[in-house]
Amino acid sequence: MTEGIIGLEAVFFVGAFILLVALIYGVLRNRSPSRTERHVAESIVRKRYENNET
Repeated sequence: MTEGIIGLEAVFFVGAFILLVALIYGVLRNRSPSRTERHVAESIVRKRYENNET
């Protein structure tokens, strides 16, 4: 019976570790904008500057 509980705890630990790694990966990946996002933002700023919008 004790071996089943230890196995279940190991499964929960592995699951929590995988979730933690996925969260860290997601945060680090989305910290800086991609090349496409930078291009879109730059073009919007240029259009606003040309039209003198604030």
